[in-house]
Amino acid sequence: MLAALINPSLCIKRSFCCVSLLIPILLPGPVQADDHGAVASVVAENLLRNMIQGVEDKEIIVSRVSFPPRTQLPWHWHPGEEVFYVIEGSVILKRRNQPDMLSQAGDAQKIAPEVVHTGETGEVGAELVIFRVHTAGEPERHLVESF
Repeated sequence: MLAALINPSLCIKRSFCCVSLLIPILLPGPVQADDHGAVASVVAENLLRNMIQGVEDKEIIVSRVSFPPRTQLPWHWHPGEEVFYVIEGSVILKRRNQPDMLSQAGDAQKIAPEVVHTGETGEVGAELVIFRVHTAGEPERHLVESF
């Protein structure tokens, strides 16, 4: 069904990018690590960013993201829905006013629009595929103060 919504001729070529180069696009703000100021090497592979045919002003963004051990993303929210699938390792999904949720290899989670959340890895780190339905032209995420 998804393949019918996406025009493959417009697909973006796969590219490997260090998230430090994509901070304004993928992960704005600092990525935190427990290693006393060590810089976390979160790495993203952009698989697809394309308009969804038949749905005005909506695009799909698909990324493969590698999170090193003991990494926590900044607290943020998205204007659209986000779904992630854990390929390997594990990540704790933290959402304001909701219980933390451990997601391990083979698990998938959906995050509703405008839900403030973060992800945190433990000793192993994690490899995820992240799918976002996004309003074209809007920021992909909005950072918020941690609590």
